[in-house]
Amino acid sequence: MVKLNGTFGIKFLSGLLLVSSLVLSSGFCQVTEAAVQSPSRGHYDVERAWPDRNEMAATIANSYGVPYGAVLRYCKENGCLEDACRIAYMAMLTDTSFDQVAGLKNKDNTWIDVTEALGITEDQVRAYRNNALAERINARYGIDKASVAALIDKQYKISDIVRASRLAKATGMDVMAVMSRKTMTNTWAELEIQFTGSGLEEP
Repeated sequence: MVKLNGTFGIKFLSGLLLVSSLVLSSGFCQVTEAAVQSPSRGHYDVERAWPDRNEMAATIANSYGVPYGAVLRYCKENGCLEDACRIAYMAMLTDTSFDQVAGLKNKDNTWIDVTEALGITEDQVRAYRNNALAERINARYGIDKASVAALIDKQYKISDIVRASRLAKATGMDVMAVMSRKTMTNTWAELEIQFTGSGLEEP
């Protein structure tokens, strides 16, 4: 069994998804949205427009290569897409079936216990995260994955890598050249104006 440190456990459970990928909230665990009632102000119905559960199950299945039917069945029986996403992520990392991972979680243990039982390591999570980030930046800004990986290895902040990639796409410059112009004494907004004349619109 691989014992995970506390810091990794927090990062693991809070960052299970692709970098900026699926954004799930505890709201998905609610089958229906209850009305909000205030004794002093009367009765109010609060409408919530959550994405379709079937669509989200399909997104989870496609993102992590697990069976759609298994995800949907889990959601119907347990009612939580957020947990289904955790399970799919762990199944993908360990080449374990969705149902096997789901079977490891019970009311007497935690998700950290499940990661330990599966032998998931920090290196696995880091490698997956970095590769996912490189793929998303490549898809959105056309920056080659090797360049993104090099910037990650140099321990640049993710936010800086994204801003450099946006500016590189807008100007046709090499992303490494763009990043080299960022210093402690200037801002990305200033660099965008310097290189484009007017800055870039917010994404």
